[in-house]
Amino acid sequence: MVKLDYPVNLGGYRHPRDPNEPICLHLVHVPGEPNQGLDARDQFRIGRQKLLEMTFAQIEDHIHDDLGRMLGPGGFSSARDIAAITVNRWSHGYAHSKNSLFDDDAASDAIIKLARRKVGRVAIANSDALWSPYAHSAIDAADRAVRELVQQA
Repeated sequence: MVKLDYPVNLGGYRHPRDPNEPICLHLVHVPGEPNQGLDARDQFRIGRQKLLEMTFAQIEDHIHDDLGRMLGPGGFSSARDIAAITVNRWSHGYAHSKNSLFDDDAASDAIIKLARRKVGRVAIANSDALWSPYAHSAIDAADRAVRELVQQA
């Protein structure tokens, strides 16, 4: 997916207001293994692995290729027109979340409880520990894990 970035004004920065001004593009890539008969949990696992294994050079090559194919016919040249690339590799976005069509609530809750069980002085904190693919979930899980360790000390 590619879209124009949100129009943000911050400090001395003002978003473009004219098509002749440079603009940020927001690209999203969600690697996976679709149409292979895999359940969502396995697809998330494969997608996360692919995302973490990709090098910055590979990601950059994909961006240049995608934008060239999309915008090249209109005169775009990635070598000339891309000033910079920033990559956020958010693997927490692949945390499995309960799906009422396929997951039993009681079994899911038992798996979640087991996945975040402490091992000695190690407390598990990430979005997987809550089965929620959002940054705030990873933060909440970290808060819980720290509290568990403090209570143990």
